[in-house]
Amino acid sequence: MQTTVENSFSHLGTGVHLGRPVRITVKPAERGHGLVFKRTDVEDNKSLIPASYEYLIKGELCTSIANSYGVRVMTVEHLLAAFSGVGVTNALIEIDNEEVPILDGSSDRFVKSIINAGVHEQDQSLMICRVTNTVEVQDGASWARFEPADELKLTVTISYPETLIGKQRLSLSMSNGAFMKELSNCRTFCLRDDVQNMVAKGLALGGSLENAIVIDKFKVLNPEGLRRNDEFVRHKMLDALGDLTLSGHPIFGHFTSFCGGHRLNSKLIGELLSSTRFHKLCHLDNSEAHKLLGFKYKSNSLDYKAVS
Repeated sequence: MQTTVENSFSHLGTGVHLGRPVRITVKPAERGHGLVFKRTDVEDNKSLIPASYEYLIKGELCTSIANSYGVRVMTVEHLLAAFSGVGVTNALIEIDNEEVPILDGSSDRFVKSIINAGVHEQDQSLMICRVTNTVEVQDGASWARFEPADELKLTVTISYPETLIGKQRLSLSMSNGAFMKELSNCRTFCLRDDVQNMVAKGLALGGSLENAIVIDKFKVLNPEGLRRNDEFVRHKMLDALGDLTLSGHPIFGHFTSFCGGHRLNSKLIGELLSSTRFHKLCHLDNSEAHKLLGFKYKSNSLDYKAVS
């Protein structure tokens, strides 16, 4: 079944890159609506931006979308990952500036707000995207790939030589509530040496130790330390899920990334959906409902507070 939130909720915060105050309000939406942003600070007829790969604009450090009027929303990946992770397919996201608030740098607060608001099942079947043939994109030594699988599986490798992060690899099945338990509270991160370069480009203006892990060679600068020893690769998986949400459908396939990021993730989605050689859209069979990301939450068999 398609789903939406039962009640509206809001978050007030700061955009991590632009450093501007911003408020979002997530509202229920009718079946078939999809996930759509509405900029409340622009003319109403130019305000809607569907969360779709067709509206992607180039970016390395975050995922951004824009409509034909050039109205954009930046850093959508953590919120979109939360929607996918809990299993919400339809929502209107009103936003009064051009960047989603970073909050604590993860999806945790978004997930908790969605659960507190409630998830409402709608009387319309859910379409899923099945990967039917392997598709791969590359950028130098980095690459990302989709292969056929009977559920969504993520395998991600990252490498930051001569730092605390080092090389990390993790593979997870994303069915049955795994996102909420394994990834949702894992925060974004950066190297201290990169901060000045980002600021010089007009980015990371709202970044702080309260919304990002900062690594200085082999030291974590955040006083509270890490939430998990492999929080870095887990956050990259969170980012990837947010980017994959732009496909517009839950994906059944094995996503593998080697030293990739937002740009490669977005390019892979475009390639996957560019041809029916690589994918097939079909109605979800009820017997496979347990393979969806938010299934445990919807069946009330996962106590999120116990694992967050």
